[in-house]
Amino acid sequence: MIRKGWLFVLLFYLVAGCSPGDKVAIEKVTFGRGAIAIRLNGKARVQNISVGEGSKEVASKEIGAEAKEFLVDLNWHRGREYRIKVTLGRQPLPLVATCRAPERPSPLVLASLDLEDVDPHQLRDYCYIGGIVAISPEAKYLAVGSEKGYLRLVSIKNGRLLWSKRIGEGRIVAMAFSPDGRYLALGEQSRDAFIYLYDIAGRLLWKFPASRDVGTIRPGDSKYHLPVVNSLVFAPSGNARKIYFTARHYLGTDGRNYRHRGKVYCLDMEGHPLWTYPGKGYMDASPEVLRMDARGKYLIFSNYWKGESYNKSLYCLDGQSGQLLWSWDFRHLFPEKRLGIWHGVDISADGTYVAAFSNDGRGFLLSNSQLINTRGKKGLVWEKTISAPITVNGLSIYGFPAQVKIGAGYVAFLTGNTNARQGKRRPAIEHPNANSLFVYDLKGTLQWTSRVGGASYTDRIHTSADSRYTILPIRYNRVEKDSLLHGVYLFDNSRPGGAANKLVWFFHTDGMSLSADISRDGKYIALLEYPVDMDIRDEFQDIKGKHRVYILR
Repeated sequence: MIRKGWLFVLLFYLVAGCSPGDKVAIEKVTFGRGAIAIRLNGKARVQNISVGEGSKEVASKEIGAEAKEFLVDLNWHRGREYRIKVTLGRQPLPLVATCRAPERPSPLVLASLDLEDVDPHQLRDYCYIGGIVAISPEAKYLAVGSEKGYLRLVSIKNGRLLWSKRIGEGRIVAMAFSPDGRYLALGEQSRDAFIYLYDIAGRLLWKFPASRDVGTIRPGDSKYHLPVVNSLVFAPSGNARKIYFTARHYLGTDGRNYRHRGKVYCLDMEGHPLWTYPGKGYMDASPEVLRMDARGKYLIFSNYWKGESYNKSLYCLDGQSGQLLWSWDFRHLFPEKRLGIWHGVDISADGTYVAAFSNDGRGFLLSNSQLINTRGKKGLVWEKTISAPITVNGLSIYGFPAQVKIGAGYVAFLTGNTNARQGKRRPAIEHPNANSLFVYDLKGTLQWTSRVGGASYTDRIHTSADSRYTILPIRYNRVEKDSLLHGVYLFDNSRPGGAANKLVWFFHTDGMSLSADISRDGKYIALLEYPVDMDIRDEFQDIKGKHRVYILR
């Protein structure tokens, strides 16, 4: 069921002209990003809404429909006074409200959509949850993939569900629109580890089973042994139409190390393999996240659990041929483990730089050209100790390296929850740099930081196409166990100063914010909420949130 409405988190408004009693009146006015939201105290047929500043009309919108809430696009200015005039169908005099614009906009909920029932996530469990959202390149559609294998397409304009289908029994963990917005690819974790290609009308064009190469679950294995299509990207616009993806299969331990099978694929739009890496067989490692430059020349992937043969943390392939250009590793602070890099990898749009966030909490900026020329032996531009281990009461703790993003002139590192180097022991206090965002310029000078309370580990740091806006969905915090931390942050990188000035708003969700996306023009934000049990005791429950998706402005 679709529910539409405005959520007013920051009450920066002054409403005048609201009449008591049963008559229709303006109830609330909220200033959002590039828009003003008007709520009436009941449904009414509205002909027109106009916004004036002084003696001049600065915005007008023909409505001609019955509703309770309305949105008018306007690039308003803080501190200025605006006059809202609502013309009704059967009322001779318009409704009028005078409002002074606030210092900052408030988040606007354009629509929300309740999804299927799911089992709440246990706070003490790790990130074994499906669910992802993606906004189409032209910001016309929102695709929602869920834990139980449902795929939905929603209209961004009005929040209407266009179609819904269950693709299978697996959880949807990877999804992307083609550059022209005509196709939608998704990857699942299931017995077959399928990658699917749909057209925008919801027709399945083909599916490809990665399990044929990396293997499938065996009788008696747990859900953690299911093979998975972990990450996928389309070749950028202007290149031959291709889809790249990683697949991996966890085989268990040999008593000392985790064992995996992994492979990287390049398929054409008909679902036929053009090349794979390696060409024959598979890696004895776990290829995780793919990133590609804007020209489609370089394909970077991270390796989380390293093997005997494929024992590097980062690999770079030629995007056209699949040829290995370089592989790179770092001197690990946890030498007893074969941990590499999980989601902490990115490449700049022009292919000049590669950023990496190692599993021991260090951030790196690398020169791609030097890596190519030396086959990965040289290329370090700078290194930062961000959330590396510290010892507290005999326990070595570190802030988990969640994400990294190279934007226009900056590199952002996002840390997550506090972990202990000593296996499964739970830290009682947080690492001082856990659950925080650190932003550096390309020379390695720290520009600003922000304490954000958590991270969404299986998502990424999303930005608008011009790098102006950055969004951060927050999943949970295992140490503080505070549901008030759940939600999504919106930062405006064009604002001067530090995080306090760059923060546009924080939108709170009761449940954890599992995945988010922002449209290329920065106008719309999609957010997937998932219920979470905040009580870690087996005999008690404290369920927060619902399984639903929001469209925000």
